[in-house]
Amino acid sequence: MSVPKIYNNYSNFATLFCKKGAYIMKKTISILLCAVLVISVAAGLSGCSGKTEMTDENITAAVETAQSALKEFDTDELSKYVDSKTLGIIIPFAEKKEAFRTLGKAMFENLSMEIVSIDAEKGTVTLSVINKDLSLEASAFAYDLKYNYSTAQLLTLLDNDDFINENLGTLIEKIGQAKMQENPTEITLTVKQGKKNLMLVFDDESENAVSGGALGSITSAFGV
Repeated sequence: MSVPKIYNNYSNFATLFCKKGAYIMKKTISILLCAVLVISVAAGLSGCSGKTEMTDENITAAVETAQSALKEFDTDELSKYVDSKTLGIIIPFAEKKEAFRTLGKAMFENLSMEIVSIDAEKGTVTLSVINKDLSLEASAFAYDLKYNYSTAQLLTLLDNDDFINENLGTLIEKIGQAKMQENPTEITLTVKQGKKNLMLVFDDESENAVSGGALGSITSAFGV
């Protein structure tokens, strides 16, 4: 007895549907597995990115890079390796106006930072630093501005290139004539994780030390 044609068609359709369904299921599982793998790898990379081990070698590298960035007043490197309240204010101006960057280079070009000791477990580094003695020059400059201009006027004049170039040029000239400090100063810095490297954290005392007294004199004059 022959099977009715309609049954044969239904049987063929069912077989084809099952095969197609199995193919789709396998394809779906493969896609899901790939997605899980991609997400896992991405998460792993995200967790590792920017993580630098707190070792003597890496801390030493951070100190060397920070010193070079200060001497060249490389604002990109300073933003990555130096955490300093006062420099954090100066850096945006140095990125916009060359006179501020030139001042930064003049202030730090004679800076020397030698490592005295490293405590990787505590995340600290002690440095012996010496620079030109810039406290008197910076203090005289700051008090002269404060005497002749109000804070509101100074904020307005920050956009005046002639004013900036003339006044910072005078300070840069005085920095060039300053003498080196007789004795180095020891400072202890906290080392912290940056986005992709270790950073040195400068408090008021340590940023004043590396600047030869300049930053402390300026902030003191304006009561910052």
